[in-house]
Amino acid sequence: MTIKSSLLILSLAVSALWIPAAYSEATVVQPSGLQTVTLNIENMTCAMCTITIKKALQKVDGLEQVTVDYNSKTAVVTFDSTKTNSAALIKATTDAGYPGTLAVPVSR
Repeated sequence: MTIKSSLLILSLAVSALWIPAAYSEATVVQPSGLQTVTLNIENMTCAMCTITIKKALQKVDGLEQVTVDYNSKTAVVTFDSTKTNSAALIKATTDAGYPGTLAVPVSR
């Protein structure tokens, strides 16, 4: 088991009290309650994978916008934080066969 998959399992298995700390670093909070996160996506083997990932994320209630990039193997997702959270986004991609993890933002 890789460190990445161990972290994913750990983040999905812990209580709700720990989850906000896990996604707060990679989250951009917007005034209207919208948040934007960047997910690193595994198992992308072709450009068509982006369509499957996008469809899986669009099924999550509260999703506002999603952009999946094959070259960087990432998904940038904007969602309503009152309806969902990053754990639900990660679960959606993982259930579709593309395990996701939160990207750590670049320090400025």
